[in-house]
Amino acid sequence: MRVAVGGIFHETNTFASGLTSLDDFRAYQFAEGPALLNYRNTRSELGGFIAGGEERGWDVVPALYAAAVPSGTVEQAAYDHLTSALLERLFANGRPDGVLLALHGAMVTEQDADPDGDLVRRVVAAVGPGVPIVVTVDFHANLSDPTTEGVEAVIAYDTYPHVDMFERGQEAVDVLASALEKGRRRAVIHRKLPLLTAPQTQYTAGPPMWEIMQRVADLEADEGVQVSVTPGFPYADVDCAGFSITASGHDRALLSQLVDTLTDFVLSRRDRFRFEPLPVGDAVRRAALSSRTPVILVDSADNIGGGSPGDGSVIFAEWLRRDLTGIVVTLADPEAVAAALTAGVGRSVRVAVGGKTDDRHGEPVPVDGYVKLLSDGAYRHFGTYNQGFFTRMGRTAVLEVAGNTVIVSERKAMPFERQQLLSLGVDPLHHRALVVKSAVAWRAAYADVAGEVIEVDTPGICTGHLSALQYSEPRRQMLGIAGHPYEAPRATRSAGLPARR
Repeated sequence: MRVAVGGIFHETNTFASGLTSLDDFRAYQFAEGPALLNYRNTRSELGGFIAGGEERGWDVVPALYAAAVPSGTVEQAAYDHLTSALLERLFANGRPDGVLLALHGAMVTEQDADPDGDLVRRVVAAVGPGVPIVVTVDFHANLSDPTTEGVEAVIAYDTYPHVDMFERGQEAVDVLASALEKGRRRAVIHRKLPLLTAPQTQYTAGPPMWEIMQRVADLEADEGVQVSVTPGFPYADVDCAGFSITASGHDRALLSQLVDTLTDFVLSRRDRFRFEPLPVGDAVRRAALSSRTPVILVDSADNIGGGSPGDGSVIFAEWLRRDLTGIVVTLADPEAVAAALTAGVGRSVRVAVGGKTDDRHGEPVPVDGYVKLLSDGAYRHFGTYNQGFFTRMGRTAVLEVAGNTVIVSERKAMPFERQQLLSLGVDPLHHRALVVKSAVAWRAAYADVAGEVIEVDTPGICTGHLSALQYSEPRRQMLGIAGHPYEAPRATRSAGLPARR
């Protein structure tokens, strides 16, 4: 069996400034042809595809994989180039017998609010009706009907922080193998819920998501079907934004009843998606007094994993205003890096750090710093998030500022891997506090060393207060704001689970 693997992966924040270019994809994760097989030893969905396929004796045909760090709208030319290259390489050695696609599910381009749906539609049309396709998506996918049509299954991560990508890749291999071996096509049911929730409330080890994910696991075990829940990515003001439930199997009537039941269960917990952070001053004061270190100060409104610029300065400015020491802050700031490079290691530098991308994440903070280290900013993931991946922050400087550690880099990097700091000689265990620019996924790197966790009410385009964002009217209705009450998607619901098959 010849099975093609590939994908285009981007989470697009439509509130972010700037566009995402082809160079942004090339700077993060990019491989085409045989180079894609280098993901074999990563704990990613691609790693699951390749390992699972090779274990079954398949000829794994590497097409193209491209991913960019979450950011603003994708340039149409970049999407068109990547899509054309992917489609061409799917047929590099003739028509494949099956296809495995790794997508995020929340990409937006200049001309298309649902390019993931467009990509799936084009792949389905290209390979024809006799070739089964299985798609994996991120937990924060904004799924649409086109993304789920003509495929065997759409399989989402079950965890947030995302630590099960490899397993979901292998699950996709199992589903595809069944279709290839038995020739029996599966039905897919997709249900969109009128519900936008903040990522800060979607932690799968806490309420309400842990209850929902446990119900998903029970349904899969009891009924022998595949079920995925995607809470969605709320920082994309597009029609397909929000919560989805998707199920696949061989009994369409059963799937429909299961999805109805799970929809009821999710909507009954709608009011439990609450985010209650501390004001910046209160959070800094509490961290300064805490005896449980390191304190994790969660700057989720500047969530790099949600498309924010990664240069939010509000917490650091307040920390300095109080003459506190011992904090570690990472900032994407090419200008500060250039100043540190000019000064050199062991020299002093006067520079303003952070707050430069826009006016929504704080102002630049003037500092007098000492350049402790200069680096190429490259590190490999050894933890639970995409283990084996290689991240490049660009040229990076470690500054000592009034007893604090400030890391400035040319490119932003998601704080999901402890090697980001350790590779620079910075161990969070030796510091009083650490600012993480993330909503939940930082836990993959630092949950096991956190002395105390403080959610901070910072400004930014990834705020947990969704009503503060300038949504268009359909999304405002989903939030139940601006005088529009919440309405259930259907007038009637199924009474309960169907009988066991």
